[in-house]
Amino acid sequence: MLTAEDYGFAFSYAHDWFWATTAGFGLAFILTTLLLALDRRRIAGESVWLKPLKFALSLFIHFLTLTLLTGGLSIELRQRGFLTATAIAACLAAAFEIIYIGFRAARQERSHFNLATHVARLMYALMALGAVVLTLAAGILAGYIFLDPGFAGGAGLRWGSVLGLSLGTLMTLITAFAMGGALSHHVGQEAAGAPKMPVTGWSLTVGDRRPAHFVATHVMQVLPVAGLIFDQVFLPPLATALVALLAGLSVLLTVWLFREAGQGRPIFRVRHR
Repeated sequence: MLTAEDYGFAFSYAHDWFWATTAGFGLAFILTTLLLALDRRRIAGESVWLKPLKFALSLFIHFLTLTLLTGGLSIELRQRGFLTATAIAACLAAAFEIIYIGFRAARQERSHFNLATHVARLMYALMALGAVVLTLAAGILAGYIFLDPGFAGGAGLRWGSVLGLSLGTLMTLITAFAMGGALSHHVGQEAAGAPKMPVTGWSLTVGDRRPAHFVATHVMQVLPVAGLIFDQVFLPPLATALVALLAGLSVLLTVWLFREAGQGRPIFRVRHR
């Protein structure tokens, strides 16, 4: 049977696309770090390049995770056309996201919750669609790992990957759509100059949905890494049980953070005068 390589196509499989995109976001992170240091312009009290930098780093981690776990699939599944199509869609969606966010930052304009013009509303809708596509890619990969008897790794890594990617996909979509639908990270009116958590910028005075979103998204990395560690220390049944326990705790933590934000309560409250 002829393959894509027989026709001279580059980036034939999902693994290749994920690797290339991971490298691209690594470069984007370096570039936005330099711009953050050189450009003093600000939006809402923060550097115009802080959001692009955060997205570049987050997407680098996301695609590195997809790359490494796709590499653990058996060759037959790794080369499936649907998985490759999923990877291409996710990579293009992510590229669109970072280019648009960077474009708005260069103009000292908000990319998120920006409905000022017809074009801005259209682009915001396309960003939401792109976020769904690149998030669902993780859930689809979870299905491939679950169905792959030849997945390279112990029981802990296997179930850490399946649970991490599937639960992370579901919880990320729920928390992200809550923020997008409300057109705000916050529940409650944050006063000008109110204190925020260092680095993350999460509110310390009103409810903030971003902590729940953060946990939901990064459970995709935490559970596979934890499973890999458990495989080195425990027998397979115990490694699997510990991964399941950690998955349950991750869900409970996300739900608790989401509920606290919904009731207008920050993780750590600081009085602001």
